[in-house]
Amino acid sequence: MKINTPGSDHPLNKQQKSELVSLRERFNLSLLAIMEKTGKYTAELDLLKIWPETDNLPELYDQLTELKACLDSFRPFDTAQTKNLQEVFDTEYTYASNRIEGNTLTLRETSFVINEGLTIRDKSMKDHLEAINHKEAIEFVRELVTKQELLDERNIKLIHALILHAIDRENAGRYRDVAVGISGTDIVFPEPFVVPNLMKDLMHFYEENKEKLHPVQLAAQMHSKLVNIHPFIDGNGRTCRLVMNLILLQNGYPLTIFSPESKDRDRYFDALNKAREHTDEAPFEHFVAENVKLWIIKYLHMLAPNIGESEKNKGYQFFKRIEPLLANKPDNTES
Repeated sequence: MKINTPGSDHPLNKQQKSELVSLRERFNLSLLAIMEKTGKYTAELDLLKIWPETDNLPELYDQLTELKACLDSFRPFDTAQTKNLQEVFDTEYTYASNRIEGNTLTLRETSFVINEGLTIRDKSMKDHLEAINHKEAIEFVRELVTKQELLDERNIKLIHALILHAIDRENAGRYRDVAVGISGTDIVFPEPFVVPNLMKDLMHFYEENKEKLHPVQLAAQMHSKLVNIHPFIDGNGRTCRLVMNLILLQNGYPLTIFSPESKDRDRYFDALNKAREHTDEAPFEHFVAENVKLWIIKYLHMLAPNIGESEKNKGYQFFKRIEPLLANKPDNTES
């Protein structure tokens, strides 16, 4: 598995640099045309015309590989923008992942808590701690990626320890020693005495497949297998999503956030249930891949319009790939 994918290893030649200037001009003209039509000051091209929706998983993985190559063509990312994007997305991720598990903080309240250190009136201490802990867990995951540390049981336990920090000190970072299920369902997870062996089997699966499977497929399977073990007494969902994102980030994919909206949350759980009940990983793999695609496209929408001096030679592969969507320059601006 390749860790920390860098930017393009192949500098542009003179012809490509000239072509990139023209492609960027046409890209800006395309956005301007949309803005004039809508009366807004922001615009996005419909990238699904280049990478359409598909139910075919191998085709979807091919799209993700190509989209990641387009994203890589903008590397290295501008430091200031990276910091800003991380704050925005880390806040949204913390809100969404906690909301899926029943946390009542809104997105704005989550931002107040983790970015400004404020306390929200009429919200529980547990809600506040879950937000603070999750943000720290994301930072720990990013640190693991920066240090090029691989996924292992120790780091999974450390992620979980951060999730339950000051909420359940006794069980934070420790495998459960009691039976657990999901309230209101007949779902029961493996007996506690088999959890250590199941975790060893899981890490063996990871080591055996980290070079074989597509990184997004690996991330999805590790998520579903880990949640089916349910190794901890609480905090399993958040830990599983962080482990998934650790694998994605290690392979150069962006942080991927599952929507907490009711219909999306239901799709998420339904796909997980199919993986558990029918040992059919495909629906959940497709769910994860769709979401990774969504977030790569979001990143591309944010990176492509940048006009700083350090950005002018970036994005050639992206702009070249979306050329069919770009407006032609007026005759009087043709070079």
